[in-house]
Amino acid sequence: MVTASAVRRANARDCLLALRDAEQPLTLAELAARTNLSRPTIDAVLTDLGPVAAPAPATASGTAGRPARRVAFDPSAATFAALDLGARRTRCLVTDAAGHPLALTEESADVPLPEVVARTGLSPGAVGIAVPGIMHPDGTVARSIVLPTLQGRDLAAEFAVPALVENDIKLAALAEHHRGEAAGSLVLVQIGHRISVAVVLEGQILQGAHRLAGELGSQRGMRWTATSERGRLTWSTGDEAQPLLEAAARGDTAAQQEIAEFCAQIAPRLATVLLTVDPDRLVIGGGLSRAGETLLHPLREALARLLVTDRAPEVVAARLTADGALVGALNSAYTQFSEHTLGVRDLPAPWSEGITA
Repeated sequence: MVTASAVRRANARDCLLALRDAEQPLTLAELAARTNLSRPTIDAVLTDLGPVAAPAPATASGTAGRPARRVAFDPSAATFAALDLGARRTRCLVTDAAGHPLALTEESADVPLPEVVARTGLSPGAVGIAVPGIMHPDGTVARSIVLPTLQGRDLAAEFAVPALVENDIKLAALAEHHRGEAAGSLVLVQIGHRISVAVVLEGQILQGAHRLAGELGSQRGMRWTATSERGRLTWSTGDEAQPLLEAAARGDTAAQQEIAEFCAQIAPRLATVLLTVDPDRLVIGGGLSRAGETLLHPLREALARLLVTDRAPEVVAARLTADGALVGALNSAYTQFSEHTLGVRDLPAPWSEGITA
C-alpha cells in the first residue's frame, strides 16, 4: 500500500529533479506539465522544499494579469565533498548541489581527512570517501595494502557531517556506469601498479554478503602474472609500464610480445569473471588504459581465444582514468545523503561533467 508520505516524497523528488535539470527557471504551469502534478500539489511541494526551490524573478505572461510566478533550483542550497585517498596524496573535490565543481585540491596523505576538506574553505553537508582497500561490513576498513594505517578505522566517524566510505575501484566502476554509454551491467578492471576488479549490476555496486565481491586479491597465493610480486605488476622496464607501452606503440616487436603475453596471463581470470557475471561491457581503467588499442587489442584477442561464444561483452577503455573514484564518491554521497542535505530522499546525483580525467 502506497502511503501519503511516500506520495509526498515522490512528488518532491520529481519536482526537484525537474527544476535541477531545467536550463532556466520554470513557471508553476511548466513545472506541473513536466511532472504531471496539479497546481495545488506543486504549491504544497514547493513549500516542503523550502530554499532549495528558490523564487525567480517573475516574467510577463503575455496576457492581462499578474506576471507568471517562477521557481528555480538553487545550487548553493548544499555542497558535497569527495576524497580520494592515495599512498602519497589525498585529493578533494567539492561541488555545489548541481554538481558544479567549487574546489579541487590535493594534500599530503598525512593530513587528517577532515582537515583536507577544511582547507578548501568550504563546509560541505556530506562527504564521500574513496579508499584503496577492502571494507568490512560494519563500515570500517578491513585491509589496505596501499595505506595499512587505515586498517580498523571508521573514517566516517571522523567527520561531523554524514560521510560514506567505499572501496575506490567500486566507486570508479559506478562512475563509469553512469558516465559511459548505456549499459545494464559492467565489469571494471583497473590496471595500474596492481590489478583490481569491480562489478556494477543494474546501476548498483555488487558487494556480496561480506563486501568481498570482486576482491580477487584476497585469494591466498593468487597472482595475476608470473612476474607480479605481492600483487604488484612488474615489467621488463621495471615497475613502470609506460616505457614498454610507448615502445609497443612505436612498433617494437619485443614490447608488443610482452604486452600480448601479459594479456594472455590475465585473460583466464577475467574470462571466469565475465562468464560468471555476463556483463554488457568490460571497462579497462587505470593508468595502463591510456595506452588505448596498444593494450585493448591484444586483450580482446586473448579473451576471444578463451570464450567459446559470439556474445562476449565489448571491451573499452575507461572514460575516467584519473577521477573515477572521486566522481563515484561524490555522487554516491549525494544520493545517500540527499535527504539530509536537500530534504529529498534518494535524489539521483547529477554526475557532474565538470571534472576532467
